[in-house]
Amino acid sequence: MTKLELEADFKLVTLEDLPVIQKYLDLAGYEESNHNLINMIQWAELYPLFQYCTKDYLLLLGIYQGQMFLYMPLCEIQYFEQALRKAKSIFDRYQCPFVLSCFTKEMMEKVLEIYPEYCGCHECAADDYVYEVEALKSFAGKKLQKKRNHLNAFYKEMADRWSYESITEENVNDCIEYLSSFESDGDVKLHYELLGISRILHHFSELPCRGGLIRIDGKVRAFAIGSVLSERMCQENIEKADESIRGLYQAMMREFLIHEFPNFQYVNREDDMGIENLRQAKKAYHPSFMIEKYRLCRAGGEDDNESSSER
Repeated sequence: MTKLELEADFKLVTLEDLPVIQKYLDLAGYEESNHNLINMIQWAELYPLFQYCTKDYLLLLGIYQGQMFLYMPLCEIQYFEQALRKAKSIFDRYQCPFVLSCFTKEMMEKVLEIYPEYCGCHECAADDYVYEVEALKSFAGKKLQKKRNHLNAFYKEMADRWSYESITEENVNDCIEYLSSFESDGDVKLHYELLGISRILHHFSELPCRGGLIRIDGKVRAFAIGSVLSERMCQENIEKADESIRGLYQAMMREFLIHEFPNFQYVNREDDMGIENLRQAKKAYHPSFMIEKYRLCRAGGEDDNESSSER
């Protein structure tokens, strides 16, 4: 399928479309990390997005390695089936497998009620890690003792050398300059991650996100950016820090939540992308719960598991 053919139904998402998409995200109330505006912007180069919008629902179409997939329909629950059937009719018209990705267990079950001939595949590498905000603000308890030791070492060793600031138009360029010190070293995923972070920083004042940075001796050495998923849950979309400074990651996380999201119960720190050391790092903070994600397609139909595990 060519882009021109696709645009007969789906329109390529641009920055101008973001307020409309956010309105429908708010209607859906999902707490899954891929259904988050900042996440979508960050990965737009690797996962281009297309939209189909009506007054009752908005459909988002993703493409990865030439395969189309549908995100969870953005709408109030009473319009879910209508939206899903419309999406399937579009896929059928183009004779493309109707593939659904990044669906929570609850929404997967609703799909299977509508299309019982479909099956769901649990994508473990895409599951979200969700933590209690208070736990990551206090680092209290035996489970987080090692992390607390790193945190205390940072505060002790850096003493009056460090400072925290919320990201604003006045200091965002300092974050952009610090980001330039990171290199992808040929890692394609990291290349697109850095590209996406740069885009978010350059458009920071236009986006529904909050950020914070830590300076050491006046220079930015860490920053984090997050956004709101629901009334009870925020999402940490981006976190970068100097790994050579003991406890800096822990301090960045703690200060960020204290200053930018003090009244939220949970923070979604996204998935581990199937990277073993990242999985172990996220487990070490002892998530309160996981948000499982599923990919759905017709039973026995075309299914590219390699591509699905990427998103």
